[in-house]
Amino acid sequence: MTGADLIAAIKRQPIGFVCGLVCLVCGLLLYYTAGDIDAQQLAYDQKAAEVARIEANLRNSDKLREQAAAMLAAAKELEARLMRAGQLAINQQYFYRLEEETGVKLLDLRQNSPAAPKTGAKSGLYVGVPYNLTIQGSFPQVLAFLRRLETGRHFSRFNTVSFNKASGSEAAGDSLTVTLAVDLLGLP
Repeated sequence: MTGADLIAAIKRQPIGFVCGLVCLVCGLLLYYTAGDIDAQQLAYDQKAAEVARIEANLRNSDKLREQAAAMLAAAKELEARLMRAGQLAINQQYFYRLEEETGVKLLDLRQNSPAAPKTGAKSGLYVGVPYNLTIQGSFPQVLAFLRRLETGRHFSRFNTVSFNKASGSEAAGDSLTVTLAVDLLGLP
């Protein structure tokens, strides 16, 4: 087949020739870009995930100011409920106020120094301020004291609680003596 025969065949069927040429070009493009399909799919998936994350951020940012204000208010409330380990007199007033409100008798009240963090352990922002105290009163008074201590202004954790029947000249017939070891959440 000569060049003149080829040109004559193209002139007789121009649409078929153009279609064949387009198929040949598409086949060559597919052959050379077949290795990029996986990389392009991975890039597409990454961009789709980023778009989904940005859309979620936009949806969630509607109430961001209100949520930030609520978090600041909660942080202020938490700060107000913390006990300062160095303020011994103010801290003891908390227990004396509980004594007055519940009617128990506070026999012994000692604030211990907070435990040092273990070696290698990260020291937290908050510490437990340990207290050892002994109270005396009737069963309802003692329970009221414990309930107020548990649900009171400061966050508390009871380490040990021991109930004993009160003895001695000051003890009434149904009086109890309770010894507590309690930690109140606070700042060092």
